[in-house]
Amino acid sequence: MSDDPQLAHCTARIGTVLRGKWRIDSLIGVGGMAAVYEATHRIGRRCAIKILHPEVAVSKELRARFEQEALAVNQLGHPAAVNVLDIDTSEDGSPFLVMELLDGESLGKRAHGPGGIGERELLRVVSTVLDVLDVAHGLGIVHRDIKPDNLFLTSSGGVKVLDFGIARMRQGGSNVRTRIGAMLGTIPYMSPEQIAGGQIDGRTDIFAVGATMFRVLTKRHVHEGSMESELLIKMATQPAPALRTVAPSVSPEVCAIVDRALAFDLSRRYPTARAMREDIERALGAKATPHAPAPVSIRSDVSPAISVDGPTIAAPAPGQAMQAPMVVSVPPQPAATRPQAGSSSPFLIIAVIGSFAVAACLAAVFFVVRSRGAAEDAREIVDDETSQEDEVSGSSRAMATSSNTSTPSSTAGPSSSTAGPSSSTAGPSSTPRPAPNSKYRLLIKDGKYPFCVTSKLRHAYPVRTNDEGVKVCSGTPDGPVPIEGLKSYHPSELQWK
Repeated sequence: MSDDPQLAHCTARIGTVLRGKWRIDSLIGVGGMAAVYEATHRIGRRCAIKILHPEVAVSKELRARFEQEALAVNQLGHPAAVNVLDIDTSEDGSPFLVMELLDGESLGKRAHGPGGIGERELLRVVSTVLDVLDVAHGLGIVHRDIKPDNLFLTSSGGVKVLDFGIARMRQGGSNVRTRIGAMLGTIPYMSPEQIAGGQIDGRTDIFAVGATMFRVLTKRHVHEGSMESELLIKMATQPAPALRTVAPSVSPEVCAIVDRALAFDLSRRYPTARAMREDIERALGAKATPHAPAPVSIRSDVSPAISVDGPTIAAPAPGQAMQAPMVVSVPPQPAATRPQAGSSSPFLIIAVIGSFAVAACLAAVFFVVRSRGAAEDAREIVDDETSQEDEVSGSSRAMATSSNTSTPSSTAGPSSSTAGPSSSTAGPSSTPRPAPNSKYRLLIKDGKYPFCVTSKLRHAYPVRTNDEGVKVCSGTPDGPVPIEGLKSYHPSELQWK
């Protein structure tokens, strides 16, 4: 008997018959919302049946999201989207979907298995996935949960996109509204705008495709975190690292594709799934051998600026010689047109002196900015320590005030029971107290993607607008906490514990 009650309940279904026609043969897998079984129809047809967990089925919202999968797949009609054959409700009231039975394994299982998956095979898989997404986006359907476990590789060499259950549909859907603070998707593959609860479109799925390729090629996620809240904040506020810096052996063409798909700025990401697929097809059709270094053009003036999301120049593969620059012979110039040896010397000296002066100025600015940042960090630490001391000592001072009957009347009054700058012991130079609710702070990056974080950054809660139009920290144990007056954290100040 399993120690997991949910698994035991799912296993108990084996051998039963649904609606008098579907015999449950075996358990394929169990997820957070549903269990998937292999089943046989009474006429002999084999299929997969996805049954919603009873504790989930009581939610009208989650039932509607579950049923939305059938509607989304039916609208697509794409051969690479798993086919849903029927939808019904079991005798105990749990909704279930009847789907085609697939033979094979998920992309995640294949990629992390003994043989792994090659770069070109991954490109072929992703090309098919993008073709499905291109059709879905044209119908106003955003999948919102693309990840290796939702991409299935059949034994015949095909690809199937699974789990459209949390798709956002422009029309024809159930218009599911999530609870305040709830997020739909898998955090390591979610785009920044999706995590922040902002407006999403097809570029959200493109980011997830890039994160999936990053995971398969590097064996790690875009960002790593020891706690879910840490990962949540990193995904919402930090750009993805350039793929070349994590996996130097990946070809430069693929690095360029993944880096653009993972662009933090929406305007720099691929605009459509079709555009990304065209780049992948171009990479598949290239005559260059995998891992070959890209041709490097030598500039005679200065090196170009490095783009965060742009392609990365490839280093030569181990054992491969660096491509030698082309040598071009230049005919000798006539004496009349040949530049004089000493004519450019004064300009060269001036240029060198000017370069040193600019470098000195930049270094001075850097140290000034760094010292100011250190001072701000120090003040922030003092503020945190002061707020913690206030929380501990405030109550004791209030108790001492109430128990001391010989206190002069000048110390009594509304302000005597509250420790802080307004008390008689606080001088002009004392540190100002934090906002009334010092348990939470507001994390902001360039005025976007706000989160409420607790001390030590152990938890993060998204900011939502309530029915009264007030922005609050949603999903906190204290209920909705108004963000007005909360102190701010900025990503540059975060120190992960």
